[in-house]
Amino acid sequence: MCRTVTHFLRWFSPLGTLVLLAIWMPSAAVGQGFLISPAPNHQHRLPRPMPRPMPQPTPQSGFLYDVTKLEIDASIRGQVAEVQVAQTFHNCSGRTMQVKFVFPLPYDGAVDQMTFLVDGEELEGRLVEADQARQIYQSYVRRSQDPALVQWIGTGMFQTQVFPVPAGAERTVSLRYTQLCRRNGTSVDWLLPLSPTKFTTQPIGEVAIRGRIRSETRIGNLYSPSHEIEIERDGDQVARFAYQAKKEVPKRDFRVLWDTGDSPVQLSVLTHRADSEKDGYFMLMVQPKFPEVTSAERRAGKNVILVMDKSGSMRGEKIDQARRAASYVVRRLKNRDRFTLINYDSRVETFRSELADADKATRKDAEEYIDSMLAGGSTNIDEALKQTLRMAEGADGPLYVVFMTDGQPTVGEKNAMKIAANAKQRLGEGVRLFSLGVGHDVNSRLLDKLASICLGQTSYVRPGEPLDDVISRLYDRIGAPALTNAKLRLTVDGKEGRVRQIYPADMYDLFSGDQLVIVGRYRKHGALKVELSGDFLGTEQKYVFEDELPKVTGSGNNVFVERLWATRRIGEIIDEIDLEGENKELVDELIALSKRHGILTPYTAYLAEEKTDLNDLSQGRRIAGQRLERLNEEAGESAFNQRRFKGMLRSAGRAADPASADMAMGPLRNAPAPAGGGLGGGVPIDRFGDAAAARPSVTSAPTILESDRKKAQGERDASVSRVKQIGSKTFYWRGDRYVDSEATKEQIDKVTEVVQFSDKYFDLLREIDEAAKAYLAEDTDVLVVIKGRAYLIKKSTAADSE
Repeated sequence: MCRTVTHFLRWFSPLGTLVLLAIWMPSAAVGQGFLISPAPNHQHRLPRPMPRPMPQPTPQSGFLYDVTKLEIDASIRGQVAEVQVAQTFHNCSGRTMQVKFVFPLPYDGAVDQMTFLVDGEELEGRLVEADQARQIYQSYVRRSQDPALVQWIGTGMFQTQVFPVPAGAERTVSLRYTQLCRRNGTSVDWLLPLSPTKFTTQPIGEVAIRGRIRSETRIGNLYSPSHEIEIERDGDQVARFAYQAKKEVPKRDFRVLWDTGDSPVQLSVLTHRADSEKDGYFMLMVQPKFPEVTSAERRAGKNVILVMDKSGSMRGEKIDQARRAASYVVRRLKNRDRFTLINYDSRVETFRSELADADKATRKDAEEYIDSMLAGGSTNIDEALKQTLRMAEGADGPLYVVFMTDGQPTVGEKNAMKIAANAKQRLGEGVRLFSLGVGHDVNSRLLDKLASICLGQTSYVRPGEPLDDVISRLYDRIGAPALTNAKLRLTVDGKEGRVRQIYPADMYDLFSGDQLVIVGRYRKHGALKVELSGDFLGTEQKYVFEDELPKVTGSGNNVFVERLWATRRIGEIIDEIDLEGENKELVDELIALSKRHGILTPYTAYLAEEKTDLNDLSQGRRIAGQRLERLNEEAGESAFNQRRFKGMLRSAGRAADPASADMAMGPLRNAPAPAGGGLGGGVPIDRFGDAAAARPSVTSAPTILESDRKKAQGERDASVSRVKQIGSKTFYWRGDRYVDSEATKEQIDKVTEVVQFSDKYFDLLREIDEAAKAYLAEDTDVLVVIKGRAYLIKKSTAADSE
């Protein structure tokens, strides 16, 4: 059955033809543009998502079509991308649509050789320079009383001649073009403009983006700040990436960045500094590829201890998974490695009393030992750690401990902080402890404390998640060649102390194949020197990189760098409060960062509530302080979810998305744990609660006719997103408008009202920079601060137009 989409339209037929204004751009795709009316007197608005329930359209009420599939293929060599887009849609109406295709260019002058085809037949089109495109965009905005195209004023466009879409017909529309990718610092940057896709009446059915990058030198870091992509490398000089989505409304443009070079350690620097009077932000991407060590290089082997909980709670599938995981690790040990196994319940048992060579015979004995492991008894974590750290004394280099437990200490020392203190006292140099907390019953605070003491990290395994898969992925990483005892030194103009709050704060080992993302702040601009040193195969290695920290960046393209820093900083603040205790300064910073960036946590979700005064810090301290008391929980589902959430923030690969209060409360609910992985395009806060129940009803549904819009207004008000990212700013829904998170009470009291499409509105458009235009392109009232002055951009009404 055809899914119908009705667009806001009015009939126009001076010559008996029908024309349509629509946008048909699926989420996360490029090459999509606007279908606009070629008639100069038409007043059509681009479609917006509308809530259900809503009146059902009829075939006579407008043009109806379905987008069934969108595919984008990109072949990139050097800085030149050849892009092909194919989209299939079906005209579900009973009339022929006469339309013109308009595509805003990624950035002016970056695209040429564009070809447009309908069912394989080329359709004539032309590239329009920015000045002429500005007139077309402004004409549309004035004529249709629609701010949708405001944000593209100032960019070029591609537009076609008019073409028909017969009733009931299916068309595959293809677009081919060549694009010159920009350099972004030391990286190449491929940008795919997706922001127009939010003007769609319903989520697009299926989207697939595929790309292949070829280089004359080794491809190092490959990173998307916008989307969760799959990466596959074919040797050193070819890399592939892919993204797939179904039924979603886009939130941002699609971007991929990569660097190339001959160094075994590739490093790229990205920066963002909007105001020269404030701190700037930087991101370092480090991607090593060390050669595989040979069998002759004995001293390059690993020291590994696998410590497994075999208490009574491990009976059944969990002990089977633990056996499979241990066997996986043993089978992948190399002859040059040294290892042992430790099992514990009420007592502690060891495979060998000291680290043993991982020769073939010993590995076979170890697998037999694993097969005989049975679950039963209590949990003696303190004694297991004592035996583990004693064996570490015999290691001739870094020792990797994989420590697994599914419960709390029930015999021996039971106090979590005393166990941590004992471990700290026994800890030898070079021990890295990777803790695995299995299920909700673990003492998650203890595991996080141990990780902070033992130079490691904690991973939390949800109920039902395969333990053997988690351990195998972990060992594949630490089993790779590594630069051990790695240290990073950053200077600006030859001076230390000009960068601060760097996360991760410490680096110990850098494994081959890792892509380490480091973020920080800088106070002084100037020449940046990055020195990375460490030990590889017993020899000290040093890598030096040079770049620039700018006084101010020319655009907001890298605002994600600041937001990624804020995401990790919030995670660090929560961790410090959890392990060291709460203080006023940390709570104030947590509130300020959450408010500014819309990164809501279980402790700051109150910011999204309409009754909250965003400028009332005393109220915020009281609410956040009460909610932070939940960190006193050491075990149980809530404790598990809070610490897993905290860990995701601290290791985020991309900036967190603004989230609703309901989503942010997930970790404090007694609800199922998440079914998905870590942070991607944003912090999946809802994954810690019942996602279906927690997620607010912000849906993308078919748009209705103008005559029905008022009837649906109540439902729309109920479904509006309470926190929204517009451009580089975060906005909160208050009453009937979005309010800039940075607006002070004094600025709000002196706000200047600007009605959409008035002369004042277009004057302001000419005065502001390109990045600020997005604030004037919303379809609702917006209070925004631009250059220190507050403006209330009011939606135009029928009375305003008269």
